[in-house]
Amino acid sequence: MARLRLKTMGLLMALTIVSGACTRPSPSTSTDTDCRAIAHDLGETEVCGQPQKVVTIGPNLLELLLALEVQPIAHAEYFPFPTRQFDQPEQQIPYLGKLLTGLPKNVGTAESPSLEAIAKLKPDLILADSIKNKDEYKLLSKIAPTLLFDYSGAGSAWQPDLQALGQALQKADKATAVVADSQQQVAKLKAKFQPIVAQDPKVLLLLSEQLSQGVRLETANSACGALLEDVGFQVVVPAALNQSPEPSHVISLESLTNLDMDWILIEGFSSQNIAKTPNPEAQQVKAIKKEWNENAITQSLPPSKAGKVYFTPVYLCHALLGPIGTEIFLSDLYQQLSPSEIKTSRMPTRFKY
Repeated sequence: MARLRLKTMGLLMALTIVSGACTRPSPSTSTDTDCRAIAHDLGETEVCGQPQKVVTIGPNLLELLLALEVQPIAHAEYFPFPTRQFDQPEQQIPYLGKLLTGLPKNVGTAESPSLEAIAKLKPDLILADSIKNKDEYKLLSKIAPTLLFDYSGAGSAWQPDLQALGQALQKADKATAVVADSQQQVAKLKAKFQPIVAQDPKVLLLLSEQLSQGVRLETANSACGALLEDVGFQVVVPAALNQSPEPSHVISLESLTNLDMDWILIEGFSSQNIAKTPNPEAQQVKAIKKEWNENAITQSLPPSKAGKVYFTPVYLCHALLGPIGTEIFLSDLYQQLSPSEIKTSRMPTRFKY
């Protein structure tokens, strides 16, 4: 109850600030010829001029913004941070922190953004998640034009969201170019994967923080499951789940011994605070990798005996599914599956600023 009261007070404070700070005309009465209606997951929002002060709530929205070479003035990350500013973005925002040229303000977390902090910045565009931030949409819209997107599954694509954002930022041509370039890059990677696919087509895709807390088996209906199948692999599921439309299922370790697979990919994560972790990406898989290597059941599986178990941060498969994350995931996986491949930076060079 106390938490609810605090949140309510925060919202009221944000609205108080908004009432004094917001001078944007309402979409229904604006006569500005430089305005356009941008379609997003919760309807249409009018955006005028070229937004210069953009706030992103969630890494998936930050990814789309950076793909269009636009920097945010503030950001809300998945992980909570005690500071009001991302003073060391590379150590605080996995993958994308390397692409930030400034030090954006910290406006809470993706699931609980600080409306008060956002309102004080007087942004001219807010990007948020249509699932996590649906309940805050009306309040965010009182602060600035707000667009809500979600592309967190095999059935949802980031391309239409990027195109819509490109219209909002007057970068429609750039959005089109990013989509085309991403298609080319994935096609190139698919060709590189083919010898591996021919030799080891069947992959078991798992997700876990700690084995003692359970394991989820991800299907081809999950985001990374779909990517694996896009490049030619077959995502393994028990026969009883072949027709299931669900992206994942809880499964026991013992049942893994009944599955026919060539290799295993494990999405690891850590719920511990990663503030200023030198390598936030490695931190995400550190615990599950250690536990997997010490467990008798997992070590009895043929892929473990053959040295064909690989790890990836769950952050990639569940937060960064756009043009940047897709290429990082596939490139990193290819390097893991190709021991002779010369290791290079996980960040595609064209996204380095």
